[in-house]
Amino acid sequence: MESFLINYGLLAVFVAAAVEADVVPILTGALVQLGYLKAGGALLCAAIGAFAGDSIWYLAGRNYSTRIQASSIYRHMGEKVERLTAWLSLWQIPASHIIYGTRVATMVLFGVRKISVSLFVVIDGLACFILTSVLFAVGFGLSAANSAQIIGQVKRVELFLLLLVITCGLTFHLIRTIASRKLSHVTRARSTTDSRRVGKATDLK
Repeated sequence: MESFLINYGLLAVFVAAAVEADVVPILTGALVQLGYLKAGGALLCAAIGAFAGDSIWYLAGRNYSTRIQASSIYRHMGEKVERLTAWLSLWQIPASHIIYGTRVATMVLFGVRKISVSLFVVIDGLACFILTSVLFAVGFGLSAANSAQIIGQVKRVELFLLLLVITCGLTFHLIRTIASRKLSHVTRARSTTDSRRVGKATDLK
């Protein structure tokens, strides 16, 4: 992998990141530190490559949903992703980048569900940029290690990022639940007040 990235430069970073969005940014960061690549272009190509790969699978799910849902591969991974999505909702999109084996199925699933293109672009675009930047920084800091050691750090980083995504998701869910309850309470209070006013008006008549 390292030789492919070194020999073909930014184009290789783009293509490789589209296929493998976690290991490639780490290796790219390491190669930048060693002077083989320029930081800005390498990070941008890695992030755009990851987003391009996600978009291809999302569009495949959106346009070929019937065929994909009938495939044995999708049935195998689809159940796992369905369970995760039921729990994480849209947070499954960024989480799929750090839950091994769920990235492709997740993008296909959201394509099958036909969530709006604009919503997918915003969520996945931000996820790709943020997660790629974090992994790139990790690789930059580990450049002195060999590739096996660098790749060995991926699982630790993915676990940390997964916990971060879950924490953010639970926090968002908690805030939304509290806000919903407060809104419901205010609505009931207003309804009760209006009923009392109507009752008083009726009594006066």
